Amino acid sequence: MRSQPPVGRRDDLRLSLNQLLFGLSQFGSNAVVAWRPSRKGLEIILLPKTRLFQLKEPEERIFEGPRHCTDEEFKLIVSFLGVQPTEIRLDFPIGGSGNGLSHDDVESVMSRYSIGFARFRTVFLIDVVGFSKYSPEEQANHLSTLKFSLSLAEATLHQKGLPMVMGRSTTGDGYYVWNLETGIEEDISLFVLMTLFSLYYKSLQREMTDKMPLPDIRLALSGGSHYVFYEPSPKYVARHEYIVGDVTINVARLIGKARTDQILVGDCANLSLGSDIWTAHRYVMAANKVLDGFRGLNVFGDQVEEIRFYLTGPKDEARFRNQKIKIVDKHGFDHICYNAKVNTHMKGAKSIFAGLQHQDLRNSMKS
Repeated sequence: MRSQPPVGRRDDLRLSLNQLLFGLSQFGSNAVVAWRPSRKGLEIILLPKTRLFQLKEPEERIFEGPRHCTDEEFKLIVSFLGVQPTEIRLDFPIGGSGNGLSHDDVESVMSRYSIGFARFRTVFLIDVVGFSKYSPEEQANHLSTLKFSLSLAEATLHQKGLPMVMGRSTTGDGYYVWNLETGIEEDISLFVLMTLFSLYYKSLQREMTDKMPLPDIRLALSGGSHYVFYEPSPKYVARHEYIVGDVTINVARLIGKARTDQILVGDCANLSLGSDIWTAHRYVMAANKVLDGFRGLNVFGDQVEEIRFYLTGPKDEARFRNQKIKIVDKHGFDHICYNAKVNTHMKGAKSIFAGLQHQDLRNSMKS
């Protein structure tokens, strides 16, 4: 087992490397595409972000995976980009000594200056209805309550040992929410997170009706690809992840057509496992199996008897079938989705419902 330097020295070395990279990044305009250790320190491949996004059919490793590359991968990227690596000479060793930084330490710094790509991740968007009509004080309170409800939901998942490291960025009148960890189980956990968020927020809305009424919200959840980037800083502070891509565009278009209190789920499909395709319907079924484990959950003095997330549709004879809905966004693009509900039956108080029933929907969505 390789030894590591004392915590204080390790932090100082990471800060020193971070400051070097901040200067080379030109305030974040250049991205670290790849790095590898060298005899005298590090070799890195830097590329202006504007050029990075203009690449035609880029090699997979340019956007995907860790920035630490094997010699073969590094040479392949150099050849594809037609650039010369930049050598960083360091007065401390990389990788094999207790007086320097490990490869993981270096990767944690390099990733702050990289652009990543995820082929599939689930994301949901919370939107406060009529947000601009509230006073600044009310707006701050509403966003704080959303954040509180999200934090409660995340903590509840952690208590059950579910994989969830919540990422969140504000839209001004709501939040994009995603799981910083990726994978099938992590996507299922996001469905569960949104379900529990709905329960906590609706419960608070009920409790605070007479004190400080909480606004109505609407939700949209979908899955898809996106880019990942970070905000560079000369200080080695907590890393903040931002995402943008097809999935964020999709949930934004869905939320723009959602009604008050409505939950929309995009007709997404995770193809990352080849023939083992995960559709929105399959994610919902998997989330409900997880939600079975939350019976008895204490919610502000009451207990959950049963909580269910489901996609709605018309009733055929003795059963309901999920019905796809087509919406057309302001740019004329079609988006296929489902209407969804979260029903929670409590042991003591009345049941808590989030979302609209199928029969409440009209033929056309809100414009």
